[in-house]
Amino acid sequence: MSQIIIKVGSVTYAMKGKSVLQSYGIRAQVVKTPKPQKNEGCGYSLIVRNPPMNVPELLRRGGIDILDAKWEK
Repeated sequence: MSQIIIKVGSVTYAMKGKSVLQSYGIRAQVVKTPKPQKNEGCGYSLIVRNPPMNVPELLRRGGIDILDAKWEK
């Protein structure tokens, strides 16, 4: 199973991002980012399991600022 962890600057962006992805039928989980860096705001992330490759692009189109995106297998 693969997943993508997408860091965003606040819980507000995380919740909005989750809603954007849900509008495309993609399930996402909002989690607190462990040990966020100073430039990462409140430190929240979205985790999407078995994501389509265009998840970051869908979020950007929805107005979500992405700080980092990391693919994991």
